Amino acid sequence: MKILLIEPPFSRFMGFYRYFFPFSLCSLSAYIKKSGHDILIYDADHADKPVNMNSTDMLNVYHHYLEGIQDSEHSLWKETRKVMQDFQPDVIGITFMSTKLGAVQNLVNIAKELFPQVPVVLGGAHPSVLYEASLQQIPADFVVMGEGEETFAELLQFLQAGKTDYSLIRGLAFRGSNGKVMTTSPRPLITDLNSLPFPDREYLDRGDSYRPDDMSMIMTSRGCPYNCTFCSSLWERRTRYRSIPDIVSEIEYIRDRFQTNNIYFKDDTFTLNRKRVFAFCNSLEEKGFKINWECLTRIELVDEELIRRMQETGMFNLKIGIETGSQRLLKVSNKNLSLADIKRGAEILNRLGQKWSAFFMLGFPDETEEEIEMTRQLIREIQPTYVSMSVLAPYPGCEIYSDLVEKGVINENTDWNLYDPFSLYANSSLVFAKDRFIEITRKTMALVDEYNLKSKNNIPSRT
Repeated sequence: MKILLIEPPFSRFMGFYRYFFPFSLCSLSAYIKKSGHDILIYDADHADKPVNMNSTDMLNVYHHYLEGIQDSEHSLWKETRKVMQDFQPDVIGITFMSTKLGAVQNLVNIAKELFPQVPVVLGGAHPSVLYEASLQQIPADFVVMGEGEETFAELLQFLQAGKTDYSLIRGLAFRGSNGKVMTTSPRPLITDLNSLPFPDREYLDRGDSYRPDDMSMIMTSRGCPYNCTFCSSLWERRTRYRSIPDIVSEIEYIRDRFQTNNIYFKDDTFTLNRKRVFAFCNSLEEKGFKINWECLTRIELVDEELIRRMQETGMFNLKIGIETGSQRLLKVSNKNLSLADIKRGAEILNRLGQKWSAFFMLGFPDETEEEIEMTRQLIREIQPTYVSMSVLAPYPGCEIYSDLVEKGVINENTDWNLYDPFSLYANSSLVFAKDRFIEITRKTMALVDEYNLKSKNNIPSRT
């Protein structure tokens, strides 16, 4: 069958560049490719060249996305229509997070207009949690809930064979014969991550327009054991790992195929298993790999011996979620982190000359103005190389979402197009009036932009 996989447009409406390839779709493509399907991965959010924007810039252009999803004549929808018509798919799969709901509605409407009988399958974080609302709001046929490879592959087998008893496929939501949304039993997570092929970077539409570094993203584990209230996860609260030889093989493939030595590990917490990190660094040395790499971790997992060893094998940047300068908010958000932990880790990183990006948020539901000032003060005190500030978005699946639903602030039919880390149009604050929150957000983002501009040895943020 001909399978069209789509990453909905979002950043392109606003004129900025979304780094890296569409990881989840490429992972899905690699898994189903072994069944002989003809696949095209259409990344509708991929722009042709990088554009530098600071935090304030991104706040100021967000309205272009909201306008774009209302404009049926926008060039992106014309492009989408052409891609669909040229490929003539038998099945269309679309992945999305909550913010892209409006873009997905447009994509599915176009698909159903062009190919009324072609099944449309939704996947990703938002429909996995709000599967019933998603199928009510979007004229799609199925939702793959949670980890998608096995469920989507099995659904394709059913569709190809003309089978219709979808209740036999675990991890699926679909419209029953009476129009009611039906769900099947959950599908267990994949145990052996080494059994998964490398993400399929080869079947991307306009593949030659990606930079070599855009192909450099690798995931070496799935899942995170922490339970932060602002985070939703498809992979439960435990971590599964790939073997180090499998990871090194993918690095070698990327280096040889795309001619880049810059690797980005997208694991939620790359250094969670300290012993494994040392073994990984040893393997890089044994192979003689000269690469530059960056990863995400937590500040309390930083220690001098670990950082020095990572530096010796090419680690040039760490991305670390600090979130807030308020000890109270660190506690109530289940960050399980103290200000002393933060300052200790920052001192080690700065003393070792390690470049690091610190991620902060504002807009916790009960965050006060004094606590926002605590965050600003902490930034000045710990002196990260780069600061990324965002507005808290209470996405479905996280604990803050559930709390706000109970309080009647949001619900499954909320306009999720408004909720994004760089949107001024909606917020989760129970403390500030909308205008005051916008004012505070603009001021804080401007201070962050000024800090980053002045920061020595600054590095770009690739997210």
